[in-house]
Amino acid sequence: MELAATGSAEGRLVGLRMRARAPGSPAAVLLDLRQREQDRLAEAAAVRDVCAAARQAVAALPATVAGRVEELAGVATELGLALARELVGAALDKGLVDPTPVVLRCLRDCVHGTGKADLVVRLNPQDLAAVQERLRDNAELRQEIADARFVADPVVPRGGVRAETGAGRLLYDPQEVLARICAEVRREVSS
Repeated sequence: MELAATGSAEGRLVGLRMRARAPGSPAAVLLDLRQREQDRLAEAAAVRDVCAAARQAVAALPATVAGRVEELAGVATELGLALARELVGAALDKGLVDPTPVVLRCLRDCVHGTGKADLVVRLNPQDLAAVQERLRDNAELRQEIADARFVADPVVPRGGVRAETGAGRLLYDPQEVLARICAEVRREVSS
């Protein structure tokens, strides 16, 4: 190793020049140490970068999981609502939804118009006979049943009821009820 130094009047070292020498020489050892130190520093920086990225990913994980869970809840809700629509639709198609309780409520609570016997109860033709049969045994509302007029109306959906008086109308459709329930469930899930 050859050192060339220039000094000032105070004797300080102003410049240092190193020249590479053969492997194993002190200059080569110093250069090798310098390279290893640079490599070590680069590796340490890379490890720090990886650790920082891992910390960021771990910190973002709760928000990501919450978003996925919310997304999954929405999918599960829609799946449940679709299943409910299918079940209600199948029950309506098979005539398993009995509109008699709705008819009874209409007979009990109906507000008449000008005439006492002005209540018209419209039912799907497939529901009419079964509802009238169930109403026959109701002694409490015998007069109201006798005063009402029951009409088969193919426009009324299965399980539905349309009651009309001079004072107003009531329409009960199980599919509409289910649609309102679905909307309420969606609103609750999204809030």
